Amino acid sequence: MPLRRPRRAASLLVVALVAVLGLAGCAPEVVDGTIEPFTSTGGDLVGRAPCPASEFECITLTVPADHRAAASPAWEVTFALRPADVEARGVLVTATGGPGSSGIALADLYTSAMDPAITDHYDLVFFDQRGIGRSEPFVCDRALSSFEEVLDASADAGERDGYAAAAERFAGNCFAEAGVAPSDAPLFATAQAAEDLEVFRRWYGAERLVLYGESYGTQFQQAYAAAHPDRVESLVLDGVVDLQTPLRSFAAESARAYSDVLAATLAGCDAEPVCAEDGPGASAAAYDALAAELRAAPRPYDHPLADGGTEERELTLEELEGAAMASLSSPHARRQLQRALNAAAGGDELPLARLAAASAGADPETGEVAVDPSFSPALFYAVECQDYPTVPDGSNGRAELDRWLDSAAADGVAGVRLDDVYYGDLPCLFWPRGEEPVPPPAAIADPPYPLLLLTADTDPNTPAGNARRVLERAPTDAALLVLTGGPHVLYGWGYACVDRAVTRLVTTGRLPARPVTTCTDSLAEAYVPLPPASAAGYDDPWETVDLLLAELLGPSFEAWPGTDALDLGCPAGGSAGYRITMAGAVRIALDGCAWTPGVPVDGVATVADGGTGEVTLDVTLPFAELTLSGDGDLGGTFRGERVR
Repeated sequence: MPLRRPRRAASLLVVALVAVLGLAGCAPEVVDGTIEPFTSTGGDLVGRAPCPASEFECITLTVPADHRAAASPAWEVTFALRPADVEARGVLVTATGGPGSSGIALADLYTSAMDPAITDHYDLVFFDQRGIGRSEPFVCDRALSSFEEVLDASADAGERDGYAAAAERFAGNCFAEAGVAPSDAPLFATAQAAEDLEVFRRWYGAERLVLYGESYGTQFQQAYAAAHPDRVESLVLDGVVDLQTPLRSFAAESARAYSDVLAATLAGCDAEPVCAEDGPGASAAAYDALAAELRAAPRPYDHPLADGGTEERELTLEELEGAAMASLSSPHARRQLQRALNAAAGGDELPLARLAAASAGADPETGEVAVDPSFSPALFYAVECQDYPTVPDGSNGRAELDRWLDSAAADGVAGVRLDDVYYGDLPCLFWPRGEEPVPPPAAIADPPYPLLLLTADTDPNTPAGNARRVLERAPTDAALLVLTGGPHVLYGWGYACVDRAVTRLVTTGRLPARPVTTCTDSLAEAYVPLPPASAAGYDDPWETVDLLLAELLGPSFEAWPGTDALDLGCPAGGSAGYRITMAGAVRIALDGCAWTPGVPVDGVATVADGGTGEVTLDVTLPFAELTLSGDGDLGGTFRGERVR
């Protein structure tokens, strides 16, 4: 269902890795749960070494490919372990979003946002779920790139037949490319993957686990908790997926939520004077007009290149909707969307095009989409299409395709602005499932452990109704925290009410005093005006610095992996070059970089900690010389006067 979370803005911690592990080779035990009995011990140590460029140690264990089989081939799954800094009081296991993300790739970044009360006293565990990264990767990039079918409720019978045939070919091609037999499709179900964690727990010798899951990770942790409730110390579900909600119902709820959050974001711009001054006057109407224009034909524009030239490109409807969907899951991204839409309404397509490129993982200069080693879109389908019974017994994918599409109006999706999410799981109707699909986990009804649910009322990925339904079924020893205006996934972004609640539960086992707690956030971050049309518009040094940082540290920078150099052409001439320094900071060199005609900017900006830390600035404009220190002090001169 939900996709991966965006990058956290948090400084990295430098802590010592103490390579002290628990007992290995624990004896098998009988457990009650969805998958019963646990038929194969697994847990043989295959490899153990520091994870590359990480504070964690990577531990690879054997696991049964099929935990339900009396005899099963062995697969290899890798876990990342970081022992407690001071004294271990427990083990905290994080399941990241997706399905399809590499938890190991995110381990250091997520750890940097944790309270010392956790890192001091808890062994931290992340993992690459079977099918991604270091754990039996399931990859079919060629098949995915060739499957670009788009279908909506208005498709006629012929188009639906064509889609069904294409989806069947895609599934077959994907398994062939991945080198996996279609009969093994059930092995990627979440309930199977959750048993891999149980293998690790036995190997490590932990009596119980503290579980944190975000987005799809809430599905994973619920599956583990359903199978092994006696092994759970406490459970945090952040960006909750209600496993009892049918897949089509979830898709419809999410599509409506995307439309609602987009409407709120557009209305929020009109209600904020600074944003409204940049805007067209009625943001929703302007968005709809732009969508209608792009639906009729792409809009051509001149794309600036780093070498000083330009290239004619086209802004498409796909880019508009892709940028919008990817930007609605956090206040920070909603602000970027507001700026990009205002620019497009004023005739400047570049901000929206670069926002779309960043959302798609495309190079902002060439437009080429790079393979992201930390995420597998193929595994997304491999898991998603196993976890939900999309085709009932006695039916077939083609018949269910008609039922799905013909239900769009009844599901409240017809006419919404961003309805693509409603159709995103249609390939599952034609995905191999095996003769005996893995049963879904049972609902959490009376948990023998404290359960903390986190959600935002403006989360389109996992709408807040999911968390509320889970709470209704688990009225004892459970609590819900709702952040109004918040992002998809709350923990680790600096929301004090959220982070305190998680830290308290992890370290003490105590839930918030009230069953439901509400905290408040802004729908979008403070708006930074677009570049002025002329040099006369630069009339304040602080506002000038805010503008420079908003442009330099925008979507292209945030999506940049940092492995190669990034060179961007500036809208009104010149270039900005991004490099990682030997000290691990990001250095941005500005060579006549202009966002306003006649206002070139030269100099350097530096962002510490690989782009997540303090920002310094030393730049020259035709009418100013400005320096910004890491602690936020601004100096220099502006229009002949010293900055104070």
